[in-house]
Amino acid sequence: MKRIYHALLMLILLLTLSWSIDPDDSSSTSYTPVLLHKEDLSKSISYQDAQPFEKPGKIYTYQQTLFIVDLFRGVHMINNADPVNPIREAFLFIPGVMDISVKDDILFADNAIDLISLDLNALPEIVIPDRVEGVFPEPTPPDLDRIPYAYSSGNRPENTVIVGWRK
Repeated sequence: MKRIYHALLMLILLLTLSWSIDPDDSSSTSYTPVLLHKEDLSKSISYQDAQPFEKPGKIYTYQQTLFIVDLFRGVHMINNADPVNPIREAFLFIPGVMDISVKDDILFADNAIDLISLDLNALPEIVIPDRVEGVFPEPTPPDLDRIPYAYSSGNRPENTVIVGWRK
């Protein structure tokens, strides 16, 4: 019985000594975060001329318009009235966007950690009827499923939010 007790004690000691308490032990990434001050997040959305794609994501159709998410950057608006000849109309700059939906002429999108609704009838003027703050977690780097400790909220400038990642 004494032998089993000593063996268990040694096993616990060995496991305890091998356990790393370094918060960043396996969180290395080749990406760095793109930060935006939380107060600037609500003023960051803009209507711009059509732009080339960088990191195309989700494609959403609504009426005769294709909405193509450009990950973390914004949404391309393409007139698809003539599917043989689609016309790039505009780009909605929405930092941190990864997903969208449209209903009743209102575009819903994630603006980093916030959920926004944008009135499509008001374009090119940006009218945001509603913003729900802090409903989404910050985006993680493409090569990890979590934010590395080095970039956690306590290790970067105060009141900033991650809106994307750069290689």
